[in-house]
Amino acid sequence: MRLRARLAIVALAIILVPIIVMSLISLDSRIDTMIEDMSRSTDFMIEQIFEQVRLALEQGNGDVAAKLKDSEPVRKVLDSTVAFGPGVVSAALVGTDGKVIVAAHGEGEGKPAPNLPAVAELEADAGHWLLFASLPTLLTSNVYEARRRVEVNNRPVVTISIGITTALIADKARHLLMVIITTAGLVIVGTLLVVTLISNRILEQLAVLTRGYEQLAAGANPSEIKVSGGNELSTLAEKFNELSRKVRADRSRLDNDQTHLFDAVRSIQDGVVLLDGNGTVLFANEKAQTILAPKKEKEALEGAAFATILGNNHPVLALVESAVAGSEAHDVPLVSPDGVKLLVSLFRLGRERVPAGLLVVLRDLQPVIELETALDASNRLARLGTLISGLAHQLRSPLHGMNMRLELLSREAGDVGGKHIDRLRHEVTRLDEAVEALLRFMRPEELKVAEFDMNELLRELGSRAMSDRVSIEYDLDPSLPLIRADRGMIYEALTNVITNADQAMRDGGMLKLSSKTDGSTIELHVADQGHGIAKEQLDRIFDLYYTTKANGSGLGLPFAMRAIELNGGKISIDSQLGQGTVCTVTFPIAANASAKSSVSSAA
Repeated sequence: MRLRARLAIVALAIILVPIIVMSLISLDSRIDTMIEDMSRSTDFMIEQIFEQVRLALEQGNGDVAAKLKDSEPVRKVLDSTVAFGPGVVSAALVGTDGKVIVAAHGEGEGKPAPNLPAVAELEADAGHWLLFASLPTLLTSNVYEARRRVEVNNRPVVTISIGITTALIADKARHLLMVIITTAGLVIVGTLLVVTLISNRILEQLAVLTRGYEQLAAGANPSEIKVSGGNELSTLAEKFNELSRKVRADRSRLDNDQTHLFDAVRSIQDGVVLLDGNGTVLFANEKAQTILAPKKEKEALEGAAFATILGNNHPVLALVESAVAGSEAHDVPLVSPDGVKLLVSLFRLGRERVPAGLLVVLRDLQPVIELETALDASNRLARLGTLISGLAHQLRSPLHGMNMRLELLSREAGDVGGKHIDRLRHEVTRLDEAVEALLRFMRPEELKVAEFDMNELLRELGSRAMSDRVSIEYDLDPSLPLIRADRGMIYEALTNVITNADQAMRDGGMLKLSSKTDGSTIELHVADQGHGIAKEQLDRIFDLYYTTKANGSGLGLPFAMRAIELNGGKISIDSQLGQGTVCTVTFPIAANASAKSSVSSAA
């Protein structure tokens, strides 16, 4: 018995020690991987918030905190970060004074931001060479913070803060530790059985257990193992069955996580395509399908050859061949055969000479080009505004002096010259009004924001535009919510649009006013049956002083665009010669806008 006990101890030492060491190394590696994944996910979420903050800060002038508080996209991205971010418990924008400006679900706004340990401390604990020193910290649930400063003109204006809990990591770490302990216990029992059991019956039972472990290791799901008797083998079988159930649960959880990962990839704005080593499409999200094969079903992409989908002359194929040969491509601008401008990146999978596959990322450059165009137009308008404002101030003083002199002259000239002087005064007054209009355009009055019914405003405008020559048709959405904007400014802007539509129908026609909503925006349409606008003129209709009318000022549509943009909206015009013109105005729905009672859409 002593010899058997000594042999058992030696066998346990030989088998158990390496298993524990390798298990701890594996545990350390898994924890590092989970923390790295959490860090990458946090960086991705911060990048999304940063992009929305940058866009919000580019919208007009004003206080940074006010613009961020009023930005609906910023609030939505903060809310979605907490709602869908793995392990995210808070997301906020912190001002330079350390107080929260905007937070997910409005929690803690206006209060000092909590002082949390940085994610870097967690990464340092996980990277400690002695796992036992940091394991207690990693097995408990703590909240860490990831931060990124946002700077304007090299001056910090706000800090993005995301709070991440380690509850999921701690649960998985404890689970892995329990698996290690359970495995060690199973090894102890198995070693004792190998040393003590010598009969053929015992060996047969061990063979059954061995087959179960082999199936489990091969990825199969073995059935429950039953060993007769009440000895150690039956205990080992029970442990094996318990381990098998846990492994099956872990595999199911892994499959679910993989499904969530693919769902996340499908939802991103860039096109993502995963190819195997033979160029077959393993995965493609909806954006990739829209860019590469909009006319094909999604199921037709996955499993098909990439070259067959694109065609032999597609420029992306040349990059794919180059990446397979060993040269990755990052941010390469291309134009597809359909004329779509793309920014393409390819990444090799694996470190072998021949990659196991390729990850293709496709970004549509059209939104970026439109943003750059809008930014360039805004800069040009700002520079033009400075010049026009200075010139207008220089003109107004002489005009006032001329008006006074003409008044004095009219008294001395009598009836004979009075008519000519009155004509001159009229022209001077018209010039002064034009200067005043320029100043209003470049420096608009402060917005008087209030809630109002857009359908009611359209009906008011339609009743004024109705005449014997022009009839009005309404198509108004009764579910349209109230909008928060400057009603007077919107009224003036839409008046200019409707006036243009009325003047375009010299021989009469139908003017259609319509509205609709998709839950996040309100869209208005003003459609006429006029002579239409030529394409070369359509590109310039919002330019100052550009007009196609003999007596036009060229200020109506620029004023309308300026007023609508100041209220957070957008305006666009689509027209075809001989078929009429449609003006589309879009406003975002404010988060605190009130719902209204149903409004009839009958004319």
